[in-house]
Amino acid sequence: MDTNDMTLSNHANRWRRRFWAMGAVFVVTMIALSFASVRGLVMQPLVVHHSDARGEIAYVMADGPAYWERLFAASDLYHFGRIKSIYLLEERQSSSHNFERGTNDTRLQRAIDYLDMRGVPASAIVPVPMGEPSWLSSRDEAKWLAQMNQSLEGIVVVTSPPHTRRSLLCFRRVFSDQTPIAVYSATSPDSSVETHLPLWIEYVKLVAYWIAA
Repeated sequence: MDTNDMTLSNHANRWRRRFWAMGAVFVVTMIALSFASVRGLVMQPLVVHHSDARGEIAYVMADGPAYWERLFAASDLYHFGRIKSIYLLEERQSSSHNFERGTNDTRLQRAIDYLDMRGVPASAIVPVPMGEPSWLSSRDEAKWLAQMNQSLEGIVVVTSPPHTRRSLLCFRRVFSDQTPIAVYSATSPDSSVETHLPLWIEYVKLVAYWIAA
């Protein structure tokens, strides 16, 4: 084998080793990320949690499959006496059929019913009217709450772990220094419904909100 053939063979072998090494890394990464505890660690930079959060109200971030775990956490804050009332976005889209009422419930009504089941009276629940939405939906929620009431003594924003840092960013920018803002993670990072959704999207969203919100 001449020098050129040996050079080509060595080059091919190097790329073959690199290919198999990259393949092995990919397989190990995919296996590792199938465990909730590992995904919880990957999520950590997205998470802010004020475990002792207190305020005049709790605002529950709307929408998504983890909405109910957020409502659960907000009801706990209410019963612990850390907040006086719970504010919910006034989502009027149809949720599902209620056979007792004989009609389709709105998402807001379902949320109110869920909180009632958790012992939170209707008098402690305040709907927040929706305005004109934009592509920055989390900032919209903060803005709509501010338009409704800017004289709050303190807000606890309740959301799922990967949304906490982004939500805190939005509320602090909207309310500035007028109102103390705390954020409360509804679950630990490895036990949220959101743990099993694509995490890279949340990192992209955080950067986008940091720039545009």
